[in-house]
Amino acid sequence: MHFLLPIFAGIIANVTELRQAVWNDVHVGDTFSVTCTVTAVTTVNRSYWVKDDTGYCYMRSSDWYNSTTNLILPTAGDFIVVKGHIGIDPYNWQRAFADSVTVLGKGELPPPIPATAEQLNDVSFDDHTVIMRGIITDVVKDEIDPNWRFLTFRSDSGPFLAAIGAYPENVLDRLIGAKLSVKGVAKVLPDGGIRKFKTAQLTISDIADMTIETPAPKDPFSAPGIPGNAHDIENFQYQSASLISRMGYRSTKGVVMAVFNDGRKMLVKTPYGRLIGIELKNGPPPSYGEHVAVAGFPETDFFILKLVSAVFKRYDNSARPDAATALSLPETFDMDKILRDMLGKTIRVTGTVLHSEKPMLGNNGVFTLACGKHRIPVDASALNNSLQPPDPGCTVDVTGICVFNTQNWSPSATFPRTDGFIVVPRSPDDIRIVSYAPWWTAKRLLVVIGVLAIVLLLVLAWNSVLRRLIDRRGRQLYKVEIEKAQSDLRVDERTRLAAELHDSIAQTLTGVSFQIDAAEKTLHENPSATAMFLDVARKTLFSCREELRRCLWDLRSQALDEKSMTTAVL
Repeated sequence: MHFLLPIFAGIIANVTELRQAVWNDVHVGDTFSVTCTVTAVTTVNRSYWVKDDTGYCYMRSSDWYNSTTNLILPTAGDFIVVKGHIGIDPYNWQRAFADSVTVLGKGELPPPIPATAEQLNDVSFDDHTVIMRGIITDVVKDEIDPNWRFLTFRSDSGPFLAAIGAYPENVLDRLIGAKLSVKGVAKVLPDGGIRKFKTAQLTISDIADMTIETPAPKDPFSAPGIPGNAHDIENFQYQSASLISRMGYRSTKGVVMAVFNDGRKMLVKTPYGRLIGIELKNGPPPSYGEHVAVAGFPETDFFILKLVSAVFKRYDNSARPDAATALSLPETFDMDKILRDMLGKTIRVTGTVLHSEKPMLGNNGVFTLACGKHRIPVDASALNNSLQPPDPGCTVDVTGICVFNTQNWSPSATFPRTDGFIVVPRSPDDIRIVSYAPWWTAKRLLVVIGVLAIVLLLVLAWNSVLRRLIDRRGRQLYKVEIEKAQSDLRVDERTRLAAELHDSIAQTLTGVSFQIDAAEKTLHENPSATAMFLDVARKTLFSCREELRRCLWDLRSQALDEKSMTTAVL
C-alpha cells in the first residue's frame, strides 16, 4: 500500500506530470519529488531544465527572489532528486519551484538536437537543448530586465532570437556579422515572461555555448557591395525579399540624400544612381550631402532595398551634390505618379500646417501640411534637435527629398504597403513661412470661450452668494421691525389702559372715598344717613369692579373662549 501514498498526498513524481501541473491552476500548492537529469542551467535567474524518461521540464530555485535561503544550484549533467512546490512568482506566473536538491551523481546528458528556425516553432522542441546556426545581426539590451541581452540571428530557414545573460555589450557587439553555431534551450511556449516573441527563441546559458564558424569582418565596409553592378556578387534586382534577408553583411558607398525619423533612418544615393534605405545602429547621423560608407544587413519590401542595423563612416566630403531643381507639386496631383517616379527627387510643396504637437518620444520637428485634398507629412526631425515645427495655420513652403512612407521596413510583412510619401528638408532654410497663422484661431477662440464661461460661472456664483446674503439680511430686518411693532403695541396698550384706569376707575374710587368720609361723620348723629352713604359706596365699588373687569376683558383674546378652532378663526 505504500505506493499509493504519493498519489493521495498530492506528490508529483515525474517530469511530465510536473510540466502539466504547472499549466493547470488547480495544482497551485502541490508538491513534487522527481528524480531527473539536469540538461541546462542559467545562473541569471537561478533556473534550470531537467529531464527523465517521461519528458522535459523547466523550474526555478525557490531562492530566486528570496535571498534568505541558500539552495544548491546544480550543474548540467547532474543526476538529482529535486523536491519543491508549484507556486506563483512575483510576476503572477505559475512555476515549479525547487526547495531542495540532492545530487546523486552524474547522469547521461542528452546531445543537442540540430534544428532550424522553422522546426523551432514545433512544440515538440520546447525545453529541448538544440543547436542552430545563423549570423548575428543585432544585440539589444532588455529594457525590462537589465540582466539579459537579446541576440537576433539570420539563418537560411529564417530569423530567430537568443537570450543570454548580461555580458558586456562591447563583447557581444564584436560578434555582429559573425556566423555562429549556438547551443541553447528552445523556448517554443511562453515560460511566464512578459513578452511574447514573434520568432523562435533560444536561451543560452553561457557565451561558451556560441562557436564562431565565420568571424565578423574586421572591416565591415569591406563586405561585398551592392547594388548589383558588374563587380558585385549578386544582382539584387533579381533576388526575392526572402533571399535578400538571408544574406550576410553588405556594404555600399554614396551621398546622403535625406535623414529622417530622428536620425535613425536615411536615404543614400550610390555612385550607380541607386537609392538605398538605411536603418542606422550607430550615431549621430550624417547630414545631407555628406559622402558615407555604409555596412549592414540587406532587407527589402516592394519599393526599395535597405540595409538594417547599419554602421557608417564619412569619407571625402569635398564634393557636394548639385542642387537639383525642385518640382513644385500643385494642389491636385497624382499620388501613383509620385510613388512611381519621385523617390529620392527634390520636390516643393506649399500648404497649411495642420498640427505640430510634440510627440512623447522623439520626432520633434515633424508636422503635416494640408495641400489641397492631400495630407503630406514633413520630417525635419534630423535637422536640429531644437527646431520647432511651424504653428498650426501657417502657410509654409517646404523643399525637400521625397521619401516613401512605408508602414513596415521588414520583409516579414506579408504585403508591405506605403502610406504615401514624406518630404525631408535638407536644411532649415528649406522651410519657409509664407504667411503666419491668423491671431484669431479656433484654438484661441476655444480659450476665450473657456475664459468667458469661467467668468460667467463666477458671476453666477457671486450672484447666488449675494442673493443668500440679501435674503438673510432681509429676514433679520423683518424680525427687528416685527419686534419693534410688537413693542410699540405694548406701549400703546399700556398707555390706553393707564388712561382708562385714571379716567374711570380712579374717579370712581375717589367718589367711594368721599362716601366713606361722609358716612364716618354721620355715624353717631344720623345712622340712617351713614347707611345710605355706605350703600352708595358699596354700589360705587361694585361699579368700579365691573369697570375693571371690562378693561381686563378687552385685553384678553376672546377667540380663546371658543369651543372649536374653526369658530375661533372665523
